[in-house]
Amino acid sequence: EDAGAFDCSTGGDAPLGSEREFRSLTGREAAAALREAVQERRNILVSGGTSTGKTTFLNSLLAEVPREERLILIEDTPELQIEHENAVGLIAARGQLGEADVSAEDLLIAALRMRPDRIILGELRGVEAFTFLRAVNTGHPGSMTTIHADTPQRAIEQLSLLVLQAGSKLARKDVRHYVRESVDTFVQLERREGERRITHILSASAS
Repeated sequence: EDAGAFDCSTGGDAPLGSEREFRSLTGREAAAALREAVQERRNILVSGGTSTGKTTFLNSLLAEVPREERLILIEDTPELQIEHENAVGLIAARGQLGEADVSAEDLLIAALRMRPDRIILGELRGVEAFTFLRAVNTGHPGSMTTIHADTPQRAIEQLSLLVLQAGSKLARKDVRHYVRESVDTFVQLERREGERRITHILSASAS
């Protein structure tokens, strides 16, 4: 069976720290691991540079979510397109000067009162990052989001920076640990010679 959007052309060694053991997955094993990650409600972070297909890939992951689960989708612009009877989309509103009248952070706080099974945040860009991590650790496993980063390690650094900018009083090393403990599966995308592909899938070891 074709792995489709879950196809992984290459893998590599990408240690993410000593607190948690991670393993690299490639090929058909990657496709199976991604489906398992969705079905077992693991928190997933998709990272990549510009035009690497992060939103398209997130759509593919969402297609694997059971229909009975309630999803809250939060975006700046409506890009996530799924056929799911229990999905509710929330879009950030901007004023005439481009400033957010209703921010992703506002929508995320509102979403927590809507009894979601999973929270899907289109992209982590600002102070909503800290609220998202707290949400996935307090009864919303299986949540997903994306971030702009060129490697899994940089994704962790970028997410850690967003958490610190949101006003976290934790030390930077503690924030990194918190990120690694909050995200179960990292997916790295790249665009090379016009082709989009997965370069790494890093999942928390079952051991």
